[in-house]
Amino acid sequence: MAHAYVNGKIYTVNPKQPWAEALLEDGGELVLVGSNADVLAASTAETTVTDLNGRMAMPGLHDAHTHLLFSGLKFRHEARLTSMAGPETIVHDLQQCCLSMADESHGWIVGGEFNSLAFTGQAPDKTFLDEAYPDRPVFLWDSSIHHGLANSKALELAGLSAESADPAGGRFVRRPDTGELTGELVETATWPVLRAIPDYADEVYKDALLWAIGKCNSFGITSLQEASATRQELLALRALDAEKLLPLRVAAHLVWREERFGMGSVAELDRLIEDRAEYQTAHVDTRFVKLWLDGAPTPPHFTDARLDEHGHPDEGALLFEEKDLIEALKRFDAAGLHVKVHCAGAGAARAALDAYEKVREANGHDGTSHEIAHCTFVDGADHRRFAELGVIAEMSPAVWHLPEFAEIVRGGYQFDSLRRAGAALTVGSDWIITPNPNLFPAIQGMLHRDGESVDLEFALRAVTIAGAEAVGLAHRQGTLEPGKSADFIVLDRDLFSIPVDDIGDTQVLRTVFEGRVVHDAGGIAQPV
Repeated sequence: MAHAYVNGKIYTVNPKQPWAEALLEDGGELVLVGSNADVLAASTAETTVTDLNGRMAMPGLHDAHTHLLFSGLKFRHEARLTSMAGPETIVHDLQQCCLSMADESHGWIVGGEFNSLAFTGQAPDKTFLDEAYPDRPVFLWDSSIHHGLANSKALELAGLSAESADPAGGRFVRRPDTGELTGELVETATWPVLRAIPDYADEVYKDALLWAIGKCNSFGITSLQEASATRQELLALRALDAEKLLPLRVAAHLVWREERFGMGSVAELDRLIEDRAEYQTAHVDTRFVKLWLDGAPTPPHFTDARLDEHGHPDEGALLFEEKDLIEALKRFDAAGLHVKVHCAGAGAARAALDAYEKVREANGHDGTSHEIAHCTFVDGADHRRFAELGVIAEMSPAVWHLPEFAEIVRGGYQFDSLRRAGAALTVGSDWIITPNPNLFPAIQGMLHRDGESVDLEFALRAVTIAGAEAVGLAHRQGTLEPGKSADFIVLDRDLFSIPVDDIGDTQVLRTVFEGRVVHDAGGIAQPV
């Protein structure tokens, strides 16, 4: 049945027709976007009509970087810790936490996040966890989700001891006097412990995803890029889509050689990429790959790759050698796969751009577009290279507006500089780092970035049509125009007529995906 939305202030993001009063959808597609008179004239007696009563509507949002399954597990099935908790508070939180069936199913306590800065006068150490849980394995993520802390039981089950050698790309923190492991695990040193944690039950993964999907819809997100698509997640997404319970388009980035975020061995991850077509569904696209080139720009470990005084990437902080990176990118590019490379430091961004340049020289410039994830720090000399190489600058996590990150990201997130250099720019929440996937505070922050501010129109393009272009779906989503999917949101305020400082508080009253209402917070009259 056709459905008309009238009397709205509809921002289409279509430069040929930026604004409209009404739209008409039928069978999940937009058939008309225009005036009230035009839409009502095209309606029939069977058409349902909703009066927007002057509310602003716009295309559904695209989150260019999120961790859907990990966020669902984190907030639904794993222990949550008080912010900046010290050892006593962490133990209290773990003991008070209502452990779900997921935790009980494999006997482990998994939770987070702890912040090393909260351990006043000392580094994190497993001792307090051993005292509270001598016989039960515990693993806690740190605030960057790059490092962790494990108790002795967890280390034992992982086969780790003082004799264990540091892995490539990681480090076991040791006590300086004895060499004993403190339990703190840096970057790839988390892998052995994570391998030892059994999978959750299938029902847990589905529950976590359903909850996370609902959260995304509630913040107006109708498409996203899953930056760590694991086999466990792909199986659950395939099942949900078959049951018509996936009101999102998911560009699933399959993890290459990163066991922490891939939830599998390197061999299993390689096989998943080879078998990617098995997990393709109507709403899940598996023609994407994700790899990590460096770590995180956060204290106390600072594992991001920076530029040295000569402008060269710090090779000691890069997780791949140049030849291996180039070979992998060439292979994926030749196969038509879109690659997203995690780059937190300016050195990693330069190394990735250098590698992409070699790929273009070898494979030509007519292949798929690729991305650099995060773009937290990019040297000015590299800005123009994004457009020249067809590389998308994906900006995440969406923390540039938060006071607690102000010092860490000072000089970073150069929105306007990259825009002026012609770079295609998208925005991601990097949900799992952030408490939710709400992009409106981030949009406000893009307009308040001092010398790197952009205008509202550009910011809204970054979270709509630019995201659609990045995943090859500009013909289906990103703007409101006839022939595209009826994916749109209705807001509680007009973003163009309010103070910039009020944009971050925007509430999504309704989210429509393929013509179906998938989130309704009220405030809109029932259709007639």
